[in-house]
Amino acid sequence: MKYELVLFDLDGTLTDTLGAISKIINMAMEEMNLRTYSREESRKYIGYGVQGIVKRIFNAEKYDKNKINPERMLDIIRKHYKVYFNYDVKLYDGIERLLDFLQENGIKMGIVTNKDHELALKTVKENLSKWNFVEIIGADDEKYPKKPDPYGINLISNKYNISKDRVLFVGDMPIDIETAKNAEVDVIYCNWGFGADKNEEGIDEKIKVSNIDEIIEKIK
Repeated sequence: MKYELVLFDLDGTLTDTLGAISKIINMAMEEMNLRTYSREESRKYIGYGVQGIVKRIFNAEKYDKNKINPERMLDIIRKHYKVYFNYDVKLYDGIERLLDFLQENGIKMGIVTNKDHELALKTVKENLSKWNFVEIIGADDEKYPKKPDPYGINLISNKYNISKDRVLFVGDMPIDIETAKNAEVDVIYCNWGFGADKNEEGIDEKIKVSNIDEIIEKIK
């Protein structure tokens, strides 16, 4: 096999969490008497953690921080996230087969995500407990820098003494590509994720995949 360690983003790569995130955003907006969003509109706020959701909403709506408190919005979103983090969450087609393939071939697996660390752990426990991930690293202001900082990839590869040329990072957004570049590891961009849904441009066609079989072929 070409790789000893395959690291994954979580939302938009392994798990389809759009339903949960859309519900959580709208519950928070309703509580604050602000405009809500359709499921499809919610996509544009995904990918940079909970703080990123708040930042992007403020940028899009041009909210006055003197009138609408971003810290309050953050707290309200996190409150609802703790309850509805697993609402309508499902694995993308073929993910089970991919993870089975990696595990059966002795390839180590890990997760590096901008989802809040505790919520990442809960999401994996609820949806991916069948498989053994050597490390799960989410966003934590005190412990784990967010992507595109290569901290998570570097930590895992160093901990298991795996050289960078034997590490693959699989994600679905430009920030994942940037993270892999910063860590100096190979990367795959999943066309089924949130980045493709938002029609992100400038992605090298060589790193794009449209199905699980293409990922498996790149790993062999």
